[in-house]
Amino acid sequence: MKKFHYLYFILLSAITLISACQKDVSVKLPNYDEKLVVDGKIETGLPPIIFLSTTKNIFSENTQDAIFKDFISDALILISDGTTKDTLETICSDEIPKQFQDIGYALFGIPQSLMSKYHICAYSTLNQAFFGQVGKSYSIEIQYKGKKYNASTSIVEPTYLDSVYWKPEKKNKDYGFAYARLTDPIDKYNAYLWEVLRSNLDKTGKPIDLKFHKTGNPVFNDQFINGISFEFFYENPRTWRDTSIPEQFRGMYKREDTVIVKFSSLDQSTFNFLQKKYVQVNNGTNPFTIPLNIPTNISGGALGYFGGFSPTYYTLICK
Repeated sequence: MKKFHYLYFILLSAITLISACQKDVSVKLPNYDEKLVVDGKIETGLPPIIFLSTTKNIFSENTQDAIFKDFISDALILISDGTTKDTLETICSDEIPKQFQDIGYALFGIPQSLMSKYHICAYSTLNQAFFGQVGKSYSIEIQYKGKKYNASTSIVEPTYLDSVYWKPEKKNKDYGFAYARLTDPIDKYNAYLWEVLRSNLDKTGKPIDLKFHKTGNPVFNDQFINGISFEFFYENPRTWRDTSIPEQFRGMYKREDTVIVKFSSLDQSTFNFLQKKYVQVNNGTNPFTIPLNIPTNISGGALGYFGGFSPTYYTLICK
């Protein structure tokens, strides 16, 4: 009994001490400063495509409607290849005819069912003089609400994969990863992006993938592989949540899958942005992750990037 009274006294004293240390703290949150966000690219053989939006207050409404309303359609964007200039035009999701919505999905990345619901505009041009060319540099000037923002990028010489192939798992010969062999050039900086599209048809006769998809960590550079020939593999990003596939084989390709591999070479500023972006995306739900300041090549106070891509393509038949 004495031990009980002694323990009770200690606990009571501890609670009293903790209570005595409580204090109301008022935290003054910083003012929200809205910024322009640029998501732009130009790649070999294709026109530039740029999306503009604004940053969102962390305490504001976070719904699909609220997010899609942040896209901007009334800016002016000029593009230059160092010799001539052109003004980009807007292509808006709710103006795309129904028969072309598959193309719209590849362009905007939103389901066809939402195309007409939202007014999301991309800035581009049909002037083939501004379709991406290897070895050229491109710059853009964005004029919005009385401010100007500038960015530039280049389309570097592509580096080709030595080979691509599929290798089945030992435990089940019907599933495996996509492999490739690369010889990294020794005389220059190199950075790469890996994307995939499965060209198999579904039960209705339509392609199961309508656009290229990125894997979990799709970019890497030659910091540790300069001049080296090596083998690497990537997962199938489209099956992680496919309940028709046994859980241990999700992220793999099935035997008889036909995969188009898009392997792009990047300039350094494009890699720097994408590498930090995907680190942040992959660790975003981890409360112990150290926040990163994602770099930008946009001057004038905007966020985001305008990147150059030099892709090469490969057909991989899984067998």
